[in-house]
Formats: sequence, C-alpha cells, structure tokens
Amino acid sequence: MSTVYDLARSVPRAPLATQAATTIRRAVLDGHWRVGERLPSEPQLALELGISRATLREALRMLVSDGLLDRRHGVGTFVVRVPTPTIERGIDELFSLGEAIEQLGYVPSVGDHAVEVMQAPKLVAAELQLPIGQPVCHMTRVRMADTRPVIVCDDYLSTALLADAGLTAPTAVAEVVELGSLYGWFEERLGIAIDWALTHIEPVAANAVESKTLGVREGEALIRLRQTHYAVDGKPVLYSENVHNSDVIRFHVQRRRARPGVVAL
Repeated sequence: MSTVYDLARSVPRAPLATQAATTIRRAVLDGHWRVGERLPSEPQLALELGISRATLREALRMLVSDGLLDRRHGVGTFVVRVPTPTIERGIDELFSLGEAIEQLGYVPSVGDHAVEVMQAPKLVAAELQLPIGQPVCHMTRVRMADTRPVIVCDDYLSTALLADAGLTAPTAVAEVVELGSLYGWFEERLGIAIDWALTHIEPVAANAVESKTLGVREGEALIRLRQTHYAVDGKPVLYSENVHNSDVIRFHVQRRRARPGVVAL
C-alpha cells in the first residue's frame, strides 16, 4: 500500500502512468506536498506508489507539462503550484481528450453525437490536401467530464480511409464513441498512428448552439482549437475543430528565456 495514496483511488481504466499522475496531483491538492517542497527521490516515490521508475518518470513528465511540477537537474522535483479543479494541459503536448479528462479524476464519456458524409468544404479540403468537394466523413461529439459537457468536437476525415478499412460512417462513429478515443480508433481500426498536429488556438464567442450544448451564456468566451493531424509519414489524415468550455478546460505552454551565450544545438 502506498504511503501517499493508493492508485486504486485513481482512474483504474487509465494507463498506469496516468493513474500515478492523478495520484500525485491529488496528494498535492490535499496538502501532502506543498508549493516549493521537493518530492521524494524517484526510487522512493516509485516504491511508495508501487510502480516502475519508467512509469513514474512518465507521470512526472505529464505533471511538468501541466505546470504542476518542476524538475531541476541534479536537485530534484519540486511542487510549483496547487492544481485547480479545472482540466489544464500543456498545449505543447498532443493528448487524448479522454485521457486529459481522466487525469483529474473525472469520468470521461461522449454525450450527443452524429455523423454525416458530405462534400469537403474548402478549408477542410485544403487542410487534408483533398480536392474540393471530395467526400469526407464529418463526426460531431460532445465530450463529457462526469455529467458536464466540456468540449464540442467536429472531426473530418476522408471517406477513402473508411472504405479501405471496410467501414461505413455510422459504424465508424459508433466505434469511436464506444472506444472513447479518436486517436486510439485511428490506430486500432485504420492502422494509422497520429504522430503530430498543427494547432491554431482561437478565442471565440459561444453561439446559440454552443451555448445550449455547453451550458454557457451566449457570447461567453470559449477556446477553439483547429488542428490538422498528421500520420508518421507526414500525410494529413484528420482535421478537427474542438470548442472548449474555458471555465473548465485551460491550456498553458512553458516558455524559457534564452540565455546569452548559450547556443541551442
């Protein structure tokens, strides 16, 4: 049994590193470690949590990316802030929405969802490098954290990818909803590993539909991520427009000041 918290109190369906990150986050939130305090050494903390050092390093990497911890070479890992009850992630990391929701102990699910086959709009065609009017599969999903709607997802992919896998659009969206991860579905069903994404971050005002869906006031500030996702071979395979409730989901990026005389290699 851990001297901090049991991983069983985390999210058992999540990967072990995610469970460990959630456990450490909760320990900080509950005051087990305070801001400015150094965490135990990696061997000791891995032993307390009952995980391998490799798994612990991945968990710590997540929390450093979230801005909760700071790892100082040769010194140790320190708490730099107390987590908020929001879902906050580093924008420099390409992550699963379900994983981000799970990491703070919420239960992820999909609410309303739909699918249609349509002619690719000009923007979608350009991002996916398709001829304008080429058929695309358009999935819409509302991502939930417990019972609260937090993200409206619009995802577009070429119907040719579905045809190659012997899938129809209704079957595809049903599988994505059941699996809970679009990235995971791409890899498992289409055999395509999404490697990276080019992301545009835009502030938007909630329209009537978004207001009703997310339970916010019309005109309230939201965050929209427009992302073109690329496979390992560099081909664009997915275009997404995700609108986030900024009261619940926030993003940050860690920036460092360039030091005079230091040459980046």
